[in-house]
Amino acid sequence: MTAQAAIYACSHRRGNSDHAAELLRQGVEKAGGKAEVIRLRKHEVLHCLACGYCDSNKDGRLADRCVLGARDEAAKLFAPLFAAPVVFFASPIYFYHVPSRLKTWMDRGQQFWQAAMDKEPWVSGLPRRKSYSVFVAGRPQGERLFEGALLSLKYFLLNFNIRPEQTLQYRGIDEFKDLEGHENYCKEIRRMGYDAWQDATEPLG
Repeated sequence: MTAQAAIYACSHRRGNSDHAAELLRQGVEKAGGKAEVIRLRKHEVLHCLACGYCDSNKDGRLADRCVLGARDEAAKLFAPLFAAPVVFFASPIYFYHVPSRLKTWMDRGQQFWQAAMDKEPWVSGLPRRKSYSVFVAGRPQGERLFEGALLSLKYFLLNFNIRPEQTLQYRGIDEFKDLEGHENYCKEIRRMGYDAWQDATEPLG
């Protein structure tokens, strides 16, 4: 199976971050790659119960490790984080953070944090990769507007040996097609997809 980039579109509705995800896909494809756009709103994700099941279940992976694994699609969403050579997130900012569905899914990553702490090779042995993000915020100001989202995403992705490389941050993008009206932003996003794919697939040496 041909490797492809994973692009997570994280908004609760179709809008500017969906457009950003499409621009990232165009960039990857222009660089000769393939990309899957994964819209989180189309997947059922249950809240972490903090039950401790993943602390004691050392043998299960993905759907089997979490007590909720067979009841929702969180495992399906996690799968690309194990295989994709490069990962992207396109997300709006709600109240200085990522949308609730994305945060709910990230919280379910506790099971992989536990596996990494236990040095289980199927997690601790993952190859090092990079992630790229596009954040769009309706609010035009706020010194720490993106800080919470950046920190949560960073430490969530460490569980999969994925390191944040670059984030594009846009303010005042609020109405349905605001991003489309900013040609320079659109070019930057496409370029990010293009450069990221080239970097991820560039032969070593």
